[in-house]
Amino acid sequence: MEFTLQPRESIIVNLTNFRQVKQLKNFGIVYYVSRSMKYAVLYTDRNQAENACTAINKLTSVKRASISPRRDLRVVFDDEAADFKRTNED
Repeated sequence: MEFTLQPRESIIVNLTNFRQVKQLKNFGIVYYVSRSMKYAVLYTDRNQAENACTAINKLTSVKRASISPRRDLRVVFDDEAADFKRTNED
């Protein structure tokens, strides 16, 4: 049996109250819950993220559920350092 990594997607859920936080476990792994800022972060499989997000939006205590834009952000900035030239002030 070989272990394969599943691509995951994080979903940010803004809540009105915390009654249905346990129901979020049906859609994926609840990673973090902030009671002061009233949001939760959960991880689902990437191929099921859209369906889970629309189903979470239908829950009564959820204001908004959206897929995190973290996957689309650029994390490698090495190319930009080559564009800058040193001056006398450096």
